Amino acid sequence: MKRPGGEAAWLALLLACGGGGGGGSPDGTPAPDAVDGGPEASEVLDGDAPSPDSGEPGGPEPGSCEPHAAPVPVRPEPRIPPTLPWLRVDGRDLVDEAGNPVALRGVNFGSWLLVESWIAGIGGMDEGGLLEALDAKAAELGVGDLLEAAKAETALEWTLEKTAHRVLVDRWRQRMVETAGEDRRDAVLALWAWFDGQPWVFEERSLWQWLERRFGPQGARDLRRAFQDHFITEADVEQVAALGLNAIRVPVFYLNLESDVKGPNAFDEEGFRRLDTLALWARKHRVYLILDLHGAPGGQSTASHTGLWDGGSLWERPECIARTARLWQALASYFAGDPHVAAYDLLNEPMSVQNAQQYQEVHDAIYRAIREVDPDHIVMVEDGYQAPGVLVSPREMGWENAMFSIHLYPDPPKTPGEYGAAMDRALKVAESYYEYSERYDCPLLLGEFNPETDAVWGPAAMDAALAALNRRGVHWTVWTWKFAWPGSMWGVMTKPPGAAAPVDVGEGTYEEVLAGFEGLDSAHFVVNTEYAGVLRGGGPGTGHGRDHDAVGTGRRARLSRRPARAGPRGPPGDPGALRGGPRERGGRLRLSEVHLRARRHREPDPRRGSGRGHGLDDGGRVPARRGERGARGGSLSDTAVSLAAGNR
Repeated sequence: MKRPGGEAAWLALLLACGGGGGGGSPDGTPAPDAVDGGPEASEVLDGDAPSPDSGEPGGPEPGSCEPHAAPVPVRPEPRIPPTLPWLRVDGRDLVDEAGNPVALRGVNFGSWLLVESWIAGIGGMDEGGLLEALDAKAAELGVGDLLEAAKAETALEWTLEKTAHRVLVDRWRQRMVETAGEDRRDAVLALWAWFDGQPWVFEERSLWQWLERRFGPQGARDLRRAFQDHFITEADVEQVAALGLNAIRVPVFYLNLESDVKGPNAFDEEGFRRLDTLALWARKHRVYLILDLHGAPGGQSTASHTGLWDGGSLWERPECIARTARLWQALASYFAGDPHVAAYDLLNEPMSVQNAQQYQEVHDAIYRAIREVDPDHIVMVEDGYQAPGVLVSPREMGWENAMFSIHLYPDPPKTPGEYGAAMDRALKVAESYYEYSERYDCPLLLGEFNPETDAVWGPAAMDAALAALNRRGVHWTVWTWKFAWPGSMWGVMTKPPGAAAPVDVGEGTYEEVLAGFEGLDSAHFVVNTEYAGVLRGGGPGTGHGRDHDAVGTGRRARLSRRPARAGPRGPPGDPGALRGGPRERGGRLRLSEVHLRARRHREPDPRRGSGRGHGLDDGGRVPARRGERGARGGSLSDTAVSLAAGNR
C-alpha cells in the first residue's frame, strides 16, 4: 500500500481538483498541559496551531541545526577483540587484508535507531489512514470542498515531494482558514481541532514530541530508552549470524546521537554507547556493520524516514551541512580502528538534492571531515533515486576507498519470476544508465529492497532476486529485519498471528505504552521460516547468505554481464546485455521518467493491509537489499525497472 505521497494519492489529489492530543503523566494523572480537543480557535485562525515539534512548557525548545561545538565522545577500549578482518575497496571488489574478495550479505536493522512507526507497529493508523479520516471528517462537517481546494494548491509539491507532507498539511489548514466564510468558520475550526487531537507520529521526532506532550520530557525519554532497549538486542545479532549473514546495515537518526535545541547542545553519550554495544555484539557474532545516517540534520529529503516532519533543507543550509559533517567526524573518531565497521553510508536516499554541485559539496564536506580522523574505513554514497546527471561518483570526487549504493523498489510483482526478472533487468540497465565502468568502477551495494508482498510466494520472489544479485556480484542488505505485524515479507522476524494490537500512543496510559514498547522485543516475534530458509538454505534455493569469502564481486561479475573491456577486470560475461534504457536529457531524466514515477513509500500499513521484509543468499557473491521509508521511486529504482520491463 502506498502512502498519500505515492502514485495513487497524488493522482487522487489532481483528480479531486477538476499535534498533540490528550494524555497523562507517568503516574496516570492528567498532565497540566494536556490538550483535549486541540488548540483554541484564535490559535488556528492565526496559523499558530501546535506543530509536531511543540515541546513541553519549561523544556528546551526544539531547534533545527543549532550551533554545536561540544567535545566528541571517546569510545571505551573494546573488551572483545576483533573476529573479522579489515575490508577495503579493490576495483569493484571488497577484499580482506589478505586480498581475498568478500561479499557482504545482510539485513537492515530498520526502525531501531530511527523509528518508522509503520514497521514498529506504533499508532492506530498510518499517514494515509489519518489523511483519509481527515477527508471524511471534512465531508461530515460540510467543508470537504475547502479541503480539496487547499490540496489542489499543493498538488504539484506533493507529487514531486518538494515539501514534507506535514508542512503541506499545515498549509491546507492555513488556506482553509483564509477562505472560509463566516458561515463555515466554526466547521473549519472544528475540523482542525479534531485533527490536532490525533497522533501524528509518522516521523521519529514527531513521535517523541507527542509522547513528551502527553507524559512530560522525562516520561518521553524513559519510553524512548525502553523502545531502543527492546527492539534490537544481542539475540537479534546472534540470529542474523545464525542465518549465515555477515552484514547489518544500521539506520541512525541524528537526534539519537546529539541534541538540537535552542540553547546549548551536546552529543548524546547514550546513543554512542548503544552503537558501541552493537559493535561488541558484532565482534562476538562475527558480522560487519554498515553505519547509515538515515536522518541527517535538516533532512536530506522530505520523506518521513529522515525522522523529521519538515525535512529536506540540508542541501541549502550551511549550518546543517556543518553539523552533519561534524557528526560524521565524531562517529569516525569513535569507531576509528574497528574492522567490524565495514563502511560509513553517508546519507540515506538523498532525494532532495537539486543538482550535482549540491551533491558534491555536501558529500565532500562529510568525506573530508571523516578523513581528518579516520583514513581507513570505506565510505559510501547513494543515488537517492536521482538521475545520473545529479550524481557525482566517488571517483569523480577524488575519493579513496569508496563505494556506491542504490535501493530498488520495482512495482510489486505478481509472481516470483516477475520480481526476479525486474531486479535482474534493473541491474542490467545500471551499467549503461550510470555509465558505471567509466564514472564509478567501484563495489555496489543494494542497500534496500523487498518484493512488497504478503503472498505465499514472497520467499520464492526473494530467492530469485538474491540469485540475480549474487550472479551479478552485488552486495546486499534486505529491508528489513523486524516487522511488527504477522505474515509479511517486510520482516525476517514478524509478530505471530493473533499478536497484540499496535502500541496505542494516542490514548494508552504511560504504563500501556511502556508495556507495548517492551513487547517489541524479539522474544515476542517469530521467524518467517520460509524467508529465513531462503537466506540460510533449505528454502526455494540453497540459501544466499553464506560463503561470503572466496567469491569475487566486480572482477568476476559485472553489473550487466557484458564482455569486459580490455584490462584486468575479469572474464567476458553474458553478451546478451540489455541495450538502451532510460536516458538523460539536460542532466535529468524526463518528467515522465522520473518526476511522475511511483515514488514508493515502503510503508504499507498492515492496519489497512500489507507488509514488508528482507533476505539473504548462500552462494557468497555479493548481494544487496532493503525496503522503503517515506516516499521513494526514482532513477534506476523505479524508472529503469519499469521502462526496461515495458511497464510504462
